[in-house]
Amino acid sequence: MKTKLRVIFGLFIFMFLFSFQAQSQENNFKKGTIILNNKKNIEAYISIDFRFPQRFQSSITYVSPQEYEKFQQTGKLKGKSKKSLKPKEIEGFDLENGKSFRTVKYTDLSSSSTMGMIPKKLCLEQMVDGKIDVYKLYSHTTGKISYEVIGAINASKDENDDSILIDYLQDNFQLLVQKDTDNPRNLMAVNLLNYIGDNERVKENYTKNHYGFRDEFTDDGSAIVSKKLEASFLRLLEDYDPAVNAQLSK
Repeated sequence: MKTKLRVIFGLFIFMFLFSFQAQSQENNFKKGTIILNNKKNIEAYISIDFRFPQRFQSSITYVSPQEYEKFQQTGKLKGKSKKSLKPKEIEGFDLENGKSFRTVKYTDLSSSSTMGMIPKKLCLEQMVDGKIDVYKLYSHTTGKISYEVIGAINASKDENDDSILIDYLQDNFQLLVQKDTDNPRNLMAVNLLNYIGDNERVKENYTKNHYGFRDEFTDDGSAIVSKKLEASFLRLLEDYDPAVNAQLSK
């Protein structure tokens, strides 16, 4: 009897874990449209797993709507149903929730000494498409890890709670800016007046800290910025480029 109960209990645990894993995997797929380099579009469900943002930034994994529907019905997703594309193969992708990702070239100097490396193609979340383009780069959580994210990784492991790491990554990231250059640069490594100095009113407001940008700025050499700094910078851009307001209000 005890053996039978152990078997039943074991099966219950297995089914629970399988159901949890399947649900977790399902939640990682977001409906969207992939834009290929030849301008053709692919309707797909794209894996966006914020425990490992380096994955969707360096190679996107997706399934067709038909395969996703099967997955919803059966809870199973066969390996061969998943496909992948490198950033060099796509212009980017748009998610149904309004977020957009675009391929750019960038050398990330935050994780290790990479001086002299050529820029690498990454598919990054695009916050603004305007006079000044703005992209968001999330930190690696495996391999070459920047010192800023180590604490969140350890806390997440200690508490067995992925949300600790996910919340940290979504609240602390790199902001990249691009204007009249081939590749974007980290916001913390540029002279912002070179980007907004052609607008005297915005330049003066920035100097007077009208946008609150300077309140959030820290001169500690880190490439990482906070959500608050991002918000103040976007207020500046809304004033600099009226088209930005329409994008951010979507």
